[in-house]
Amino acid sequence: MNKISTEELFKIAYNHLQNKNYIKSIELFNKILAQYPENLSVLRNLLHAYAFSGDFHNAENTIKKVIKINENEPYVYQFYATILKSQDKIDEMIDLIDEGLKKKLMDTKWKYQKELLFPVIVKDNQEINRFREKIGKCYDQILENSEQLNYDNDQIIQTPHYESSYNQHDNLELNIKSVKALRKIYRELSENCISEKKENEKIKIGFVSEFFTNHTIGRLFKNIIFSLDQSKFNIFVLHSKKTKNSDLFNEFIEKEKNGLLKNIRLPEKLSEKIDFFKNEKFNILFYPDIGMSIEMYYLSLIRLAKHQIMSWGHPETTGSESIDFFLCSKSLVTNETSKSYSEKLLLMEHLPMIYEMPKIKQKLKDNELVKNNIYSCPQTMFKFHPDFDHILAEILKKDKKGVLYLIKDNNKVYFNKLIDRFKKIKFFDLDRVIFLDPLTRDNYINHLGTSSVLLDPLYFGAGNSFHESMVYGTPTITMPTKFIKSRIVSAAYLQMEIDNPPIVKNKNEYVELAIDTANKKNLLEIKKYYQKKAIEKLFNTTKAGEEFNQILIDLD
Repeated sequence: MNKISTEELFKIAYNHLQNKNYIKSIELFNKILAQYPENLSVLRNLLHAYAFSGDFHNAENTIKKVIKINENEPYVYQFYATILKSQDKIDEMIDLIDEGLKKKLMDTKWKYQKELLFPVIVKDNQEINRFREKIGKCYDQILENSEQLNYDNDQIIQTPHYESSYNQHDNLELNIKSVKALRKIYRELSENCISEKKENEKIKIGFVSEFFTNHTIGRLFKNIIFSLDQSKFNIFVLHSKKTKNSDLFNEFIEKEKNGLLKNIRLPEKLSEKIDFFKNEKFNILFYPDIGMSIEMYYLSLIRLAKHQIMSWGHPETTGSESIDFFLCSKSLVTNETSKSYSEKLLLMEHLPMIYEMPKIKQKLKDNELVKNNIYSCPQTMFKFHPDFDHILAEILKKDKKGVLYLIKDNNKVYFNKLIDRFKKIKFFDLDRVIFLDPLTRDNYINHLGTSSVLLDPLYFGAGNSFHESMVYGTPTITMPTKFIKSRIVSAAYLQMEIDNPPIVKNKNEYVELAIDTANKKNLLEIKKYYQKKAIEKLFNTTKAGEEFNQILIDLD
């Protein structure tokens, strides 16, 4: 390999990297690396190719080589920390940050960031408690000092608002403390730009999310946005620069072409976002999913409109006085629910959405819907709480014919951690657990149909997937708590007016009812009944749109 051919090969490999053809890029960079094993330029690009392709194991091995050659390589410790976080290696990440801070190779923000980490897949309840206590102490530390960070200068702390919600704890006090700490360390969060609506003027409303695309949030909220009365509202849909183009995103573009609304991609810098809202003067801002995007989470902490509303896209309280209302349905709450929310609950008769019944190209036949003993919990793995592991193990222990289906994450990071946790339960028969690779939407919905019964995770349950399951009517066992995040399935059953819905009060009931349902001889009849009720009461609920319009109008 002469010098010229090496340079040409590098250019080809780099072009593949730029065009997101990561497999070919990796192959070529490794070919060059065989000749020049300490070439930092090659290692740097190979590292990016591995990381962007989701091969975090090889990305980690590559970045170790970079550090060994030159630990002063710009941002190498920060990049290494993100690679460890992508593998949910939280304790290793903390050790790395300590080393980077000691060597003065990491920014000040990292001394707080390392204290605010929370594992996606926890080992046990003790680990949950350990990290919650650590996080609370970090917020206290921030509140006790006068240090300032600059959000727009790459000093953004990733808070655990999202990860810490997937357990049985009430997060109200922790989230209140989080908001106070962030407001102290970032001055921008104290901005205030309320504007009053003039008489006889339309209500100017903005819907703020990174996920108005092929995503659960897009599917849940698009039609209720489209239902707004143009004679009463000026409608703006405010996207992130990160929002992905997709078929669903294009629906918003089409609505703009038809004059219903206006789409805007918000600027990246927080200061520029604030200037945008000061100029636009919204009467209402609606956040469907606070906590899922760190960018929009920070934005929601600022008072940018007279009325600021959140909803059940991520059904966890913000703890922030800048969010006035939490929009949900009466069926989602109990007499205790409001005690866990800083927001005032805005209650609708219907779930706040107009959900289209999904269309399937290759729909299952009736004889494919009647198999017994097939259990499935096709949820993202971060919803699996350690208490839920024992329910899954008990079901297989008691139903000797039972087979359990779960779905792996794309990079198998959470899958591997979850398997390690399952192995700690001695009687968990892992030979009867089938882990599926991620499925297309059609194949996913068909899998829901071929299952005998679906299992709702404890403490943070199904949402969009339950509605998809009603294409075939497969029943879901659910155990709601006082928190909205665990009550979406039970709320849907109430809206559907299901007779004797499979809602349980404790773990023993959960196991027994799951087994009983999975062994029903009249399973097809049950599925047809649920499907019929969903068609009548759950899908295409235009009355939810009428309610939504009136609730927003009544705010003024």
